[in-house]
Amino acid sequence: MYNLRCFLGWWWLLCPAGVFAQMPEESNAVAAYVESLSNDEAFRHVSMSLLAIDAATQQVVASYRPETALLPASTLKLVTTGLSLLSLGSDYRYRTSLYYDGTITGSTLTGNLYVVGGGDPTFGSTDSIATPVDEVFSYWAMALKANGIHRIKGDIVADETFFGVAETPESWMWGDIGNYYGAQPSGLAFCENAYSALLTPGQKEGDHATFHSYYPFIPDAGFTNEVTTGAPGSGNQVVIYNSPFSGRQRLTGAIPANRDTTEVKGSNNSPAYTCIYYFGELLNQQGIHFDGALRVVSTPEIPSAPRTLVASHLSPPVKEIASATNKISNNFFAETLLKTIGVQRKQNASYDSSLTAVRELLDSLQVPASGFKMADGSGLSRKNYVPAQFMVDYLTMMYHSEAYEDFYYTLATPGDRGTFLTLLHSSPNKRRLHAKSGSMGGVRCYAGYAENPRGVIIFAIFVNNFNYKIPVIQPKIERFLELLTE
Repeated sequence: MYNLRCFLGWWWLLCPAGVFAQMPEESNAVAAYVESLSNDEAFRHVSMSLLAIDAATQQVVASYRPETALLPASTLKLVTTGLSLLSLGSDYRYRTSLYYDGTITGSTLTGNLYVVGGGDPTFGSTDSIATPVDEVFSYWAMALKANGIHRIKGDIVADETFFGVAETPESWMWGDIGNYYGAQPSGLAFCENAYSALLTPGQKEGDHATFHSYYPFIPDAGFTNEVTTGAPGSGNQVVIYNSPFSGRQRLTGAIPANRDTTEVKGSNNSPAYTCIYYFGELLNQQGIHFDGALRVVSTPEIPSAPRTLVASHLSPPVKEIASATNKISNNFFAETLLKTIGVQRKQNASYDSSLTAVRELLDSLQVPASGFKMADGSGLSRKNYVPAQFMVDYLTMMYHSEAYEDFYYTLATPGDRGTFLTLLHSSPNKRRLHAKSGSMGGVRCYAGYAENPRGVIIFAIFVNNFNYKIPVIQPKIERFLELLTE
């Protein structure tokens, strides 16, 4: 199979753009089902773009308006993660370092400590791929002691300049950016730049909910709690609003009456300060007395004195970060990967530069990008537009690329944690599907690879603007996925 893919990889580079999707469609159960969807009452007012091809022969298995550009939601993460593997390399690791300057007299450092971020999105994360932050901080404390430092007469400085000034994509919605899935990427991240808060419902529906506690600490944070108690079983309906320029957090919506507590998660716009706050706390616990202030540097400075490296921490390799990105649909990881591509290829992590780098990469890889518009790395923006034709062309390129095995590893199969947990739960062939899902209001999408006894099918299905409820639409989409594996 691998040798065949290598051979086809050369064919991919030699063939003109779009030739695969123009081949005649064979008569088969998948094509017949797609035709039935176009006449289904539930799909009457739906916008749909769909394409499935045989990976070996490049023959079209099924097609429906493949050049129509629609919202891809989180399937866009396939582009971000795949290109990060190709551009950065599967084994690329982010580095977070601890330095000091000044002089050591006895056991006292008269100078500053510097925590210098390298863009690691997993620093302080509770994801299973990340090193627990207490372990990192404890190791750094040991390294300080090994350098003879037991007291610090100076500041702890957080350097978050790796990505430049933090920014939020202009097309992200106001109702998204205050929630954990709208957290900004930053040069020195902490806990995925998010916080968790606990709320307790009132005695009956409509009662005010009580705000208990939150972690991690946010400087200058203020919480306006407008959350009420919803009906039993109504779920977590909390929406959090905040501003990148303020610590104020406004919590709205409702939590269900039948839970003791409900956890809600918001975005933290001061992650670098939060990071050194907890580092300073641990130093004091470890017997390293710290007397100074906590400071954050957001724009590059010329060091006023030479700095000495104390210790560094390396992130998991990008292939692990990309896997978590796709399998649990982690927006924060995806946005960080996008900005890292910008730093590597354009020496600039702005969204404009990073998205330009992506377009240039696609051009160099000869992926036709007609109709493709990318506004962020995660798919949260409603200004992303992707045709099924583009996604299948892109996935075909990845299938023939040197990074395919690592890319394939990042894809979820039904039953995995995250969005695929209950997908195709009763299908005997569900483990043959390796893909990414995408969903937001009125949007359901899937793209990836499906194995069956005849080989591999590369596919994308984007469904937008449906009026029916999810329990009506989802089984019809899942039937298409199931047919691909039969």
